[in-house]
Amino acid sequence: MKLHLELTMLHDSYERYRSALGRLAARDRKLVVARMEAQWNLADIAARFELPTADAARMAVNRAVKRLSKELEVDL
Repeated sequence: MKLHLELTMLHDSYERYRSALGRLAARDRKLVVARMEAQWNLADIAARFELPTADAARMAVNRAVKRLSKELEVDL
């Protein structure tokens, strides 16, 4: 029974994450997915998103994650 509850909670959390992710602007969504799901390093993100430095990529990802956090709060 405990495993079933844990799996249900994981599924619900993932659904909330996906829902919040879907409400982000396309660029923010891609930044979050690149860093958190695909685990790209910041240099790769900078190159792919045409950002001047890895530090600029870090800042862009951090901003996107903050917007994701705000969207997650909407679902509570």
